[in-house]
Amino acid sequence: MGGKRRKSESEAMEEYGSDVELDRKEKKKKMEKGKTREILPSMIKNKEKRSAVHAKLKHEKKVEKRKKLKARDAEEKRALELGEEVRSPIEISH
Repeated sequence: MGGKRRKSESEAMEEYGSDVELDRKEKKKKMEKGKTREILPSMIKNKEKRSAVHAKLKHEKKVEKRKKLKARDAEEKRALELGEEVRSPIEISH
């Protein structure tokens, strides 16, 4: 009646830590190959570790949003300086 062996929290955190150290390009390459497994906060039993991982993910998401907003504002400013028509976000996505 042997079941599938689950990873301990320390193994999961080690795997997560190694993924965090990689930059985005390396992550994309690994994900294309299917070797990277993302550790979700819900997979971590320890409350303190889980909340730390969740906070880190939330912070990264917030930083990405700021970068996108900054890039969008810079694009609008550049378009205005060149006298081009400013595209709305709806036009950009379609």
